Amino acid sequence: MIELGLACSHAAGMFRPPEVWRETAQNLSPGVLERYPAAREEMENLALCRELYRRIHAGFETMRQEIREYQPDAIVLVGDDQNDVFDASNNPTIAVYTGAEPMWGRTGYEWEVPTEQRSKVYVNNHVELSRHLLRSLVRQGFDISNIAKFKPVGREGYGLSHMAARIAPELDPTGTIPVICVFLNEYFEPLPTGKRCAELGRAIQRAFAERPEKIAICASGGLSHYPPVKGMKRGDIDVALDKWVLDQIERNDIDSLEQLFAIESDTLRSGTGEIRAWITVAAAMARKAKVIDYMPIHSLVTGIAFSCWK
Repeated sequence: MIELGLACSHAAGMFRPPEVWRETAQNLSPGVLERYPAAREEMENLALCRELYRRIHAGFETMRQEIREYQPDAIVLVGDDQNDVFDASNNPTIAVYTGAEPMWGRTGYEWEVPTEQRSKVYVNNHVELSRHLLRSLVRQGFDISNIAKFKPVGREGYGLSHMAARIAPELDPTGTIPVICVFLNEYFEPLPTGKRCAELGRAIQRAFAERPEKIAICASGGLSHYPPVKGMKRGDIDVALDKWVLDQIERNDIDSLEQLFAIESDTLRSGTGEIRAWITVAAAMARKAKVIDYMPIHSLVTGIAFSCWK
């Protein structure tokens, strides 16, 4: 059964000390510093950046505490792959890793080192539950890609998608709780709608409803960042959209969330598409969420958020 839901961002800057955020801010797209006084303040106020960094890791600690109290037998982690595990030869809409071999990726903390040279992070799968999930989703009408062997073919040396490599160690630093990775395409056309993501969340909940194991589910990614339209690029954050999404999950208004990607909009593409994982988890939990924190941090080019469903 799934009785604990979590969601968090996974932006690279969350794992870098605030003393280097200014370097990122200097590379924001033209006009961002002028449009957002908060972005200028982040660039000039180290104390502010240190407080934001503290809040980020307080958010992670809150999630760890929920995991410690719940003591799950496995964590289902839902998020995107950005050409790390997959490449253009095969880029599935939804995939589940079912292999026995531990997955490996790269830590988010060694920011001074090229990603492919950073220390490896190992993530263990729950083989029985992942295969049960695969079979159940197929029976429920989902055409799921089965990753039976961990063999990343995307960017050389990167390994496991950062949605899992960065977040799994934050949820369970001991690495003893198995993680079931559900890869959801959130970047590359054609993309699943919000309705399909909600259906996936409900199907995941049904898959484990009769299982005796205690399972947590976590969305990794988001909120808004990198809208690929002219004049809105690196550093633009759609705060109104982010707050709307968080309001819907606090109200348990899944019907509204299902409509989010039903229209064609450039502002909903790219990184903002990672909100799909939040829709999936919100539908799986089907109850009101508690927003732990929300910070539109332009230096990290992302609307950073943490939420929990008890």
